Amino acid sequence: MEGVNRRLFLLLVFAVTSTAVSAQFNIQHQAPVALERGQVNTLTFNVPGISESDFQQAVLYFRYDGALSYRQQEVRYEAGSFHALLNPENNNSSTIEYYLEITLNSGEILYYPTNLPSQNPVEVELVEELNEQQEPKEQLQGIDYNILSPEPGSGVAQGNTIIAIALFYDTESIEPGEFKLLINGIDVTDQADTSAYYISYVAKNLPRGQQTISLEYETEDQTFAVTDWSFAVVTPGEASFRGFGPSSIPQGRVELTARNQVIAGDINNAYTGRTRISGQYGDFRYSAHGYLTSQADPRLQPQNRYGVNLRYRDIWNFEAGHVFPTMSPFTISGRRIHGLNTSLHLLDENINLQFMYGDLERGITNLYDSLIVENVVIGADSVVDRNYFLTYQNRGRGNFQRKITGGRLSFGNEDKFQIGFHALKIQDDTTSIFNVRNYSDLAGYDPTLQNNLSDADMDSLASNPDRLTVRSGNVKPKGNVVVGGDLKMGFDENRIRFNSETVVSAVNNNIYDGPLTLERASDLGFDIDQSTSDLLEQISWLIIVNENMNVLPLNLSEDNGEFSAEPFFPTSLIANSNEVSFNYPNNRFRAQYRWIGPNFNSLANSTIRKDIAGFTLSDRFNLLSKQLYVTLGYENLNDNVSNTKDATINTNSYRTNLSWYPINRDLPRVSFGLRYRNRDNGIDRQNYLLSGDLKNAAVRNIRQEQRTINGQDTLVTLTTPTPRRNNTLNLTSSITQQFIAFNARNDISLNITNMKTTDEVFAFGDVKSTAISLNLTSRFRNSPLETQLGYTYNNTESGSGQSKFKISGMYVGGQMYFMGNSLSVNGRLAFTNNKTESRSFDICDSSGCDSDQTTNDNPYDDYFVLNDNVTTSSFGTFVIQAGARYNITENHSLVFDANLTNVSKQNIQNDRIVQLRYVYSF
Repeated sequence: MEGVNRRLFLLLVFAVTSTAVSAQFNIQHQAPVALERGQVNTLTFNVPGISESDFQQAVLYFRYDGALSYRQQEVRYEAGSFHALLNPENNNSSTIEYYLEITLNSGEILYYPTNLPSQNPVEVELVEELNEQQEPKEQLQGIDYNILSPEPGSGVAQGNTIIAIALFYDTESIEPGEFKLLINGIDVTDQADTSAYYISYVAKNLPRGQQTISLEYETEDQTFAVTDWSFAVVTPGEASFRGFGPSSIPQGRVELTARNQVIAGDINNAYTGRTRISGQYGDFRYSAHGYLTSQADPRLQPQNRYGVNLRYRDIWNFEAGHVFPTMSPFTISGRRIHGLNTSLHLLDENINLQFMYGDLERGITNLYDSLIVENVVIGADSVVDRNYFLTYQNRGRGNFQRKITGGRLSFGNEDKFQIGFHALKIQDDTTSIFNVRNYSDLAGYDPTLQNNLSDADMDSLASNPDRLTVRSGNVKPKGNVVVGGDLKMGFDENRIRFNSETVVSAVNNNIYDGPLTLERASDLGFDIDQSTSDLLEQISWLIIVNENMNVLPLNLSEDNGEFSAEPFFPTSLIANSNEVSFNYPNNRFRAQYRWIGPNFNSLANSTIRKDIAGFTLSDRFNLLSKQLYVTLGYENLNDNVSNTKDATINTNSYRTNLSWYPINRDLPRVSFGLRYRNRDNGIDRQNYLLSGDLKNAAVRNIRQEQRTINGQDTLVTLTTPTPRRNNTLNLTSSITQQFIAFNARNDISLNITNMKTTDEVFAFGDVKSTAISLNLTSRFRNSPLETQLGYTYNNTESGSGQSKFKISGMYVGGQMYFMGNSLSVNGRLAFTNNKTESRSFDICDSSGCDSDQTTNDNPYDDYFVLNDNVTTSSFGTFVIQAGARYNITENHSLVFDANLTNVSKQNIQNDRIVQLRYVYSF
């Protein structure tokens, strides 16, 4: 009993300590009220105090309409903020869900949202457009136009943005008047270069994010709409190539950065270089990019990045370097690899080929520390044996180089009828690193590791090499193959679609020693015939099959004490998805059925939800000329699809969302969502040894059953499966309002998320969470000033009071332009307050909770109670950021950034970062 208490307490202390360490960084994010389909949408996540030297990578995971796996894309960091560009192109979905994952160099991971992000992601409606007009305007007739720059839906780099449009009309066919050019609702006609048939304007240093351009024609009596379009201002390297037509002149950008930083008292300098070039020659497009840092760590995955992209029309695409291929949700979907990815589309996309090859992970060598000898003692001083342990250095455990090869071949155009086949092979290279499995591997390695061994120890290990144990385990090479096919069909001009995909996977958790042989099977206690052994040898080029498979495809049978094995196909390795969708202007309906076996696995996509089967229905319809959206959804899922568990959890989810996006921006945009989820495995909480008020706190679920034993009726105690019965209610609401005040266009947005989980069969299973974020952005009309003010709040209680986390923060920032927009100055002040309370669990029984009293050895009457001692942690984080950008010429710029972080009550020194960046654009 006392040992159990100790383990629970240590586990809790570790969890609280880890939270306290990583809590120095808090992710702040203002979710948009909606995202526009087919447009570049920018999601911004602010992390006050973080620098490039603090994290390995940042990844945005996103999915459509509650899919069972996530796609992923890397997120760009700049000056304390992470910017993700999303261009939702799925025409059959009504919502998109996402969460952010930041992996720190220490190995810790930050998430937004913080509470079970993969299960409770941010959910945002997808809409066709968010009209920025004050009111609908009559379309001007008799005029044609050609948008020259920027192309609608594109992304352009921050800096000087050229807006240009050519007009074609007969001057006598329209009323006298003048053209008006507006950017985000602000009239810039006076600064634009206008003529009767051509209008251009150079917009300097537009803020990152979605921008809207409107061209109007104003007569004496009425204002007519000519056109409007949107584009996104993005960070360098993420811009799309755009021009005034085919041009052989390339565009590019070079950044050189020097950074001095003091982190936790350690002073170091860092230097980075980033470049990107893109161009077009006729129908041929090309681009190349690179990133180099002086802080690359050989113990981490690559931080230096490079890549090239070549494209010819929509026929051929070639990527090499660090690429992010997507083949299917069950194989790979945006995971970074170091290699190549190419595709070919022939005969009007009726023959399609995709091929990828490279490294999914680079090899990182093991760093061993010492070989420890421990005596096995019986009694006071009787040594009966010796144990031998090989230890790693700090962060010394490595990993194999992981190779990936994949391809897809399809016939037919997916808008009408297409059938495809794809395969993915992933396998670790066992020769890529030195890896100790036993003493035989170590014998010829580093002699200093054996300094603690006597001659007798060496002789003992040489005769039995497996006596050497690697603490934390030696690295085991894996192999994985995923093979499948898909069917895609479209009807009624692609408004009705049917998609189906079936795949099968196999994973080997240790490919050492190769495929299973007759001799190895005999050692394991069963026999295989020669034909089976030959088959395993023949397919070893694809997947090595031995006793370390997650599911061994051999059916064991016994005959008179002799065991034999025959090949068979395990259905638990299969995954299947079927979907039918109806996409009409005012209604989108989608029905899905998914079946994913418990042993299905792709090493290139860790987000696939396994051991699940069921269907999902969603319906969204538009009212009031696409100003009002109503979404309804239902999902029924079951686990235990292979019937290998004692109980099956049934999950029913209901959701609805009501969104109003009025054209008139004097009115607020509002979205309200509700999701209710119920989980039940049909098992009741039972424990006849505990009273009713303690039953739900029981450690074990037991019941009594009368059985006949030796001819007598006897009551026996049986342990039953752990009951699962809980319901979760999620309420989300967001409101944005645009208004004019203090001669500024102000955008205020408020997001509130509330989640409550009630557990009906476990006393400490309740979870409550409330998150609030408020943001006010002001763009002043007669002053080159933009300001931001925000507040965030998160209060989470789990374990029915076992742990409480409360994080609140405020930030204020601004940006101002001088010298004809050649100089911009920005600053930001952020403060967050973190408070945690936690209590450990004690295990009590009928004899009491004091360890001196718990003499009862019966484990069946144990129950949990919360310890009265409360562990608290409280600290605040202050972050001051300042920066400036000076455009020396149109092509040359200097950017300065500084950051000071103070963490109170943690005895942590201030962090300081000063950075200077030179930018050359051409």
